[in-house]
Order: sequence, then C-alpha cells, then structure tokens
Amino acid sequence: MATRTQVDLVTRTTLEGELLEGAWATYQVAFERLRVLAVQRHLMTRAEFDDVCADRRVMKYLGLDDEGRVCAFGTFTNQLAAMPLVSEDYFAHRWPQLHAAGKIWYIGCVGVHPDYRSSGVFARMVSQMCEVVERTGGVASIDICRHNEQDLALPRLITRLVDTVSDGTRVHRLDEQTYWAYEFPEPAIASSWR
Repeated sequence: MATRTQVDLVTRTTLEGELLEGAWATYQVAFERLRVLAVQRHLMTRAEFDDVCADRRVMKYLGLDDEGRVCAFGTFTNQLAAMPLVSEDYFAHRWPQLHAAGKIWYIGCVGVHPDYRSSGVFARMVSQMCEVVERTGGVASIDICRHNEQDLALPRLITRLVDTVSDGTRVHRLDEQTYWAYEFPEPAIASSWR
C-alpha cells in the first residue's frame, strides 16, 4: 500500500513521454481484472491508447502522486466521434438540442492504481468532470460493466458524487446489453465435422 497521500489532479489535451508511459502503466493495472470479468473488451490496445492520448478532442485527467508519478487516468470528451464504440446517433436522437450544442459528454474511463484506490482521487476526478457538465447543463454518460455495477456499486458511487456537484440531476440507465452462451455437452460419439 502506498504511503503517499497527496495526489494532484491535472488535465492535458495530449500526453507524451513519461506522462504517456505512466498513464499507460496505471491504465493497464487499473483495468486488468476486467480482462476476465467482462465479455466485451474494456482495455484499449497500446495503439488505441496512444491514439486517444494524442487526440486533442479527448481531455485526459491525471492523478499525480507527490513524486509526479501517474496514479490515476481518465478520459472525457464532448466530441462523441472521438469514441469509436459509442453511437453518436443514439445521443443525437435522444437529446437532439443538447447534442447540437455540444453538451453531451462521455467519460471514456476512470482508472486508479490499486495503491491509490482509497486516496479519494477517483471521486475528485469524476467530480471535476461533472462540474464541467454542470456549468453549462448537459449530459455526462459512462459505460459500466456488470462486475463494476454489482460488485463495486459504481453507479451508486457516481450518483452520490453527482449529487454533491449539482442538485436536481436525473439519472438514466441508457442501455443494457447482455451476453449469452449456449454450452453443449461433449457428444458421446465424436463428430467428424470441424
């Protein structure tokens, strides 16, 4: 467990050098468990990560410990086209005026190194993102897998954080996708079809 308690939050439009490498290392360790807990891939490849970190349309949020090391990483944008798996058409249809005004925001990820999970950096990062939306009115959305919803109660935590930023915010479950598998028993006689 880290003994450092001071974590500064900074934002950048692009990352390179030591900040990029530190963000990648923290991102990997923060989301590693989802490799086997979520059906849909939740970790970007290194090339995808580098593309996001170079994309000026996506704001990068960093938690830096007292030695300047990246201990938290998040992404946030109101340019939905920058998020390759997000359906911009969905948001444009549901909230046409907000979409036209650029007031629909997407939190791509918020990951905290395990040594800093009780430091409050997650709450501070999400609160800062929500404050951006609160200043102009709009929508902030995030994708949360079932593990993070049921085991970590992230929607409830984020709702509490949102409530500290703004009174009267409405929470909507936007969509839900489930994955089903049909496991067949081993046949008594091996099939020749492969």
